[in-house]
Amino acid sequence: MTNTVLIFIGLIGLALFLLSTLLVRVFRGYALTQELLDIPNNRSSHVLPTPKGGGLVFVTLWLITVSLSLFSGFFSFSDVAIFLPGTILVAILGFWDDKKDLSAKRRIVIQFGAAALSVWMLPSFTGVHLFGEQVFNLGWFAFPLLILGITWSTNLFNFMDGLDGIASIEALFVLGVGGIFFWIFGEMSLAFLAWSLVLGVAGFLVWNWPSASVFMGGVGSYSLGFLIGLFAVVGDVKYQIPIMLWIILYGTFWFDATITLLRRMLYKQAWTKPHRSHAYQRLHQAGFSHKQVIYWVIGLNSVLAGLALSVAILPQWMEIGFLLAILVLTLAYGVVEKLKPMAR
Repeated sequence: MTNTVLIFIGLIGLALFLLSTLLVRVFRGYALTQELLDIPNNRSSHVLPTPKGGGLVFVTLWLITVSLSLFSGFFSFSDVAIFLPGTILVAILGFWDDKKDLSAKRRIVIQFGAAALSVWMLPSFTGVHLFGEQVFNLGWFAFPLLILGITWSTNLFNFMDGLDGIASIEALFVLGVGGIFFWIFGEMSLAFLAWSLVLGVAGFLVWNWPSASVFMGGVGSYSLGFLIGLFAVVGDVKYQIPIMLWIILYGTFWFDATITLLRRMLYKQAWTKPHRSHAYQRLHQAGFSHKQVIYWVIGLNSVLAGLALSVAILPQWMEIGFLLAILVLTLAYGVVEKLKPMAR
């Protein structure tokens, strides 16, 4: 890649960051006039009504960037077709949910539909590269399993978006390092897609950093969770980038969300209803500020990112890397459990 191309991409990145920062400020004013507010309740971690839906800015900027990039010849139409329709559908769902507070049944049906649409656009496949080059053959079951995985990622990201800046920080780590995965495997177009979204989220974080003056809302959290799951699936199915790299990298969110959900089901709690039982929420309840929890997440993500990048370069150690990641996540979850046990 020539220096001229690198400078051009750098200028695009700077423009995305600055545009996102500016437009989030504009959107905040719009949300206040429209009373598009997240009103605190007994399950909230914030105390003042706060504008929501700011994720519409970075999602829209990303969709425009991808659409315009198609005409540059940098992307194939097949790649863009995988990403755009499903993401647009999920973003519309999220903004609709921000304004109308949709039922869980309606949300899950549309999310499944968006995931199915994107997976259907992929080339024929019957398995995934779980730990390396060897394909884990799933037969016909691969299709619904990947749809389920993307849908779960969409929802868990929304579940975990409950403290100032936490979802933005997770997106920066997962998509930023995920872009490095694509770069290592020679897929620069997908690296550009991931990093362009990172820059939009970074501009949003200027306003979302504790104490946040705007929240991303469902339009942001649904779209980010959906795209993280989709990037992992596309990288595996089309470019043989082991999905385990993303599983390690994404551990902070999926581990907390999954373990908490399973425990709530085990305790016969109303697990479909909003709650404050996630580890990050209990860490806040134990007396840690929003910023302190964010620093905790940054530290944990730094360890997971180091493990993921190490096994991306040395794939023969991928199983060990996964086990180490589970050990780190278990220890972190255990520390929170000691500080603030989950209510039964």
